[in-house]
Amino acid sequence: MQNKKHVLGVDIGATLVKVGLVEKGGKIVSKTSFLTKKFVSKKAFIKRLIEEIGQVIKNNRRAKGNLSGIGIGIPGTVDYSKGIVHNLTNIKGWKEVPLKKILRKFFKTPVFIDNDANAFACGQLKWGACRGAKNAICVTLGSGIGGGLIIEGGVYRGSNYSAGEIGHICIDINGPGCGCGSKGCMEAFVGNKYIINRVIKQIKEGRKTSLVDMVGGKLQKITPELLTKAAKNGDKFSIEIWKETGTYLGIGLSGLVNVLNPERIIIGGGISKAGKFIFTPLKKELVRRTMNQHLKALKVMRANFVDEAGITGAASLVIENK
Repeated sequence: MQNKKHVLGVDIGATLVKVGLVEKGGKIVSKTSFLTKKFVSKKAFIKRLIEEIGQVIKNNRRAKGNLSGIGIGIPGTVDYSKGIVHNLTNIKGWKEVPLKKILRKFFKTPVFIDNDANAFACGQLKWGACRGAKNAICVTLGSGIGGGLIIEGGVYRGSNYSAGEIGHICIDINGPGCGCGSKGCMEAFVGNKYIINRVIKQIKEGRKTSLVDMVGGKLQKITPELLTKAAKNGDKFSIEIWKETGTYLGIGLSGLVNVLNPERIIIGGGISKAGKFIFTPLKKELVRRTMNQHLKALKVMRANFVDEAGITGAASLVIENK
């Protein structure tokens, strides 16, 4: 970062936008957030984004005159070289927005924008669980399944910056429909809403579980967090759902391992908090389906920074470009 020691990371999520000031080692020294869904127009959203970034800088004496740049991770498709955001989840009318140009005009500092999964991978490579690895697969498990590929020590973005759509690998040609328009994608088995839909469907079909009492019979209140809590308390149904989820994830990732021969698989996102309930079946499936030679080099690890991996990942985009 040359003589400037701080970067600003912006994680634009489906629910929250998080803005954080990051220093050496990936430490977040200040942060704020606001609701993504509160804004129905791109103009209002950008205005609020500029205000929040400006406020974080204003409130931190250490950032004034000492900011190396702004990095932004976005759940959409991005022209990484030009900083044009083709689309943005949950914001209406968002099409071909030159966000990099807009923010540079206001803050007079370098701005780098990428897909959020690529930013996540970049952050894990710089400061997290991928540090020191040359080849890795980075996966974020949440509302959708995000993927970032580390190849020969750098983030691989593809010929038009859209590589890494791991969640849309087909694992069952007769599987359920996916939001992308295809069928049987890994995301349709492992994404948050698909897991919860499967849980609710099976409960309505008569499966017994403590989850029903945990939500007072209001099944729409079931969340992955409650599913993990129930599993930790010994609920057999919840343990089975996580086992099934980990197995599906292992099926999808085993094909990538056989193609890419990575050193590490890094798992992040909210669903990763299920811990052993998802990691154990995932690893078993990798052993079953991955070539022996590939397994010798492979480690499956949980991502660093947990809930703040989006901010640190976005901030790392600035470092990558220095």
